[in-house]
Amino acid sequence: MSTFPTKHKLPLQTALALAGLIAAAGAQAAPTCYHNYGSIDSNKPNKLFLYFPTTDDPTFPNYATATSPAKTFDIALIPGGPAGTTGQLRNRIYDVVATAYCEFNVQVLPPTTTNPDSMVSPPARRNMVAIGSDSQGGLFGQAEAVDNGDSDLIDHARVWAGSYASTCSGNLSGANNTIDRWAYGIGGTAAHEAGHNYGLSHGNGILLNPGEDAITNHIMPAGSNIPCTDRVSHLRHFSDTDFGILANNVGLTLQSLVNWDFVNPNAGSATQLRMDVLSLSNTLTPVSVYQGTRSPWGVPVVSGPLGTQTFKGTVYKRFRVTWNVSKNWASPNMPGSTAGVVRGGEQFHIGTHFAEENLDTTSTHVIITDINLLTSNGTALALSPRVPTFSRGTLDPSGNFNFQFVNVAAANLVLKNIQAFVLPRPLHIDAMMLDDKGQQPFFDVAGESFTPWRQVRVPTVSELPAGSPDKPSEVNLTLGNLQKEGHNVRIKTRSTPRDALNTSEVNPDINGALLTDPFPGASVYISADLVEPGATQWDPELKQYVSRDLTTKVFVQIAGQRVKPVDGAMAGVLRAKVVCTNLNTRKSVTITLPENGQFDCESAGLISLHGDRVQVTQTGVAAVDSPLTQLGGLDIGKVTCTNLSTRQSISFTPKAGTDILDCSKNGLALKTDQTVQLSHVGTVR
Repeated sequence: MSTFPTKHKLPLQTALALAGLIAAAGAQAAPTCYHNYGSIDSNKPNKLFLYFPTTDDPTFPNYATATSPAKTFDIALIPGGPAGTTGQLRNRIYDVVATAYCEFNVQVLPPTTTNPDSMVSPPARRNMVAIGSDSQGGLFGQAEAVDNGDSDLIDHARVWAGSYASTCSGNLSGANNTIDRWAYGIGGTAAHEAGHNYGLSHGNGILLNPGEDAITNHIMPAGSNIPCTDRVSHLRHFSDTDFGILANNVGLTLQSLVNWDFVNPNAGSATQLRMDVLSLSNTLTPVSVYQGTRSPWGVPVVSGPLGTQTFKGTVYKRFRVTWNVSKNWASPNMPGSTAGVVRGGEQFHIGTHFAEENLDTTSTHVIITDINLLTSNGTALALSPRVPTFSRGTLDPSGNFNFQFVNVAAANLVLKNIQAFVLPRPLHIDAMMLDDKGQQPFFDVAGESFTPWRQVRVPTVSELPAGSPDKPSEVNLTLGNLQKEGHNVRIKTRSTPRDALNTSEVNPDINGALLTDPFPGASVYISADLVEPGATQWDPELKQYVSRDLTTKVFVQIAGQRVKPVDGAMAGVLRAKVVCTNLNTRKSVTITLPENGQFDCESAGLISLHGDRVQVTQTGVAAVDSPLTQLGGLDIGKVTCTNLSTRQSISFTPKAGTDILDCSKNGLALKTDQTVQLSHVGTVR
């Protein structure tokens, strides 16, 4: 099976790992993504369906020209289509889309020939892309809308695969007429239209940041920006800006990822490493495991739960994670490494991410409480390297994004050489280490190099006194402040009805929509040296035990917090004030409505995370008898309009969270110069 080429060079180690995953995946589907991991994947709340009708389906929504009926998808019906079967092309299109959404909290389901809307119990949050063999002139696809903030639970899109035959035939003929090349084009369009339904637009797709590659390698620019040569020759990917917006709208798969450079401090060899890990989940599944050349072992084995243990007042399940599957490797500090064996004084590298951490908007964060090196018969060696545990990053009411290193060992430790970087996209696990030149590489799951948003100023040295699971010691690092620094991606869209070629825009932005990324970035990467001063350890050159600093290099990556700015606009009132209240934290901010009628609760100091309940109350003197208001960032459950002059009050629920709200149309009697109050209560999405 061939792999999909990209417009960038994969590091050899990454390329080999991805090739191995593809080979193991079998002939049906092979997305180059280590985050697609079976049953855990099914827990992702956002379901993306690729619907390939076997007969014309008139029940598919007719939201735009030629979107209904959803036409039959058959490779034989595509003019000049490639040799192969319909099933083969379907599966390769799936590969392209699943790879594009690899790191997001979106389950790209295998191709279906049944309309997902007709399921007995369809998923509550579903995005359905119907792909037919028909053509629509020069249009490749059209989504239902740019679903700002992904506020709509159910979305649809259409892809016209036959348009590639009429528009890109010169790039899909002769030796270029392959299933892979058709899949790049059709799958890229399907990923693009699904992106609109998740809140991405054309305008943001052409924004480039330092270190990014050309927009022709990106998924979301308007069709006129992507020539056929780039559509059908390689995989495309989301830009840094689009990645951040999508991460905030649907969430990231990865919540935390940790790698370590360890040293065996014993004279004797170790053939196993065992960690004691606490989790709130009933299961613990290692994924995204580092399997590069610096590790003596493959994927670790989990046993448990083995009872419970209390940590900081919370009862966790206890697991043991053991690395003992031998593989060839090469230590960076000693020649002649043996598969599965770590000699005394030898340095090695391991890393993993646990699947249970990444469900929806919260994390069942894991706690690492102990580490042991073992012999082949399971006997623990006398000495072990030290390992810290850590938080997953929290955003406090003052706007500080904080991260804690935690020591539960009965030994005084010191953190040195602490560095922190805010990233536009997560690092590949193979990048979470220093390269052979001692430099920190930055590349993503596809091997695409990128530039961090910024490096964070943190203390370079911090002490971690001896602790225990009952009384751990902590070091707190502040990695940014939302109110002072804000988002890296914070865009107030200004929709235009024309695209780059001055033709009528398809799927235009929602004018005035506020688009953001997680704070302080899609992910934050922290590296540090964890030092146990004066530790007893084996010196392989002196052939004796010595007392000196024992250093473990720690590489941690955590997801940013999905912060949703609640904003809005109000027209037809004078001397208005807006009060924004987070009903979960009980924090409120008051805003004097400016002349343009627009307000932003986050800029005024309100922090609201996904799932929080927020109330927005607007009070002012009516300048017209029908004042209008509109909110963003909330799924509004109830609107209450009150004429404070007459005490009449009415309530209603809008059809969509982004609807323009008109109290008068919903029954409120109001005259100019009377005082009106509007109260909106909703859930942050």
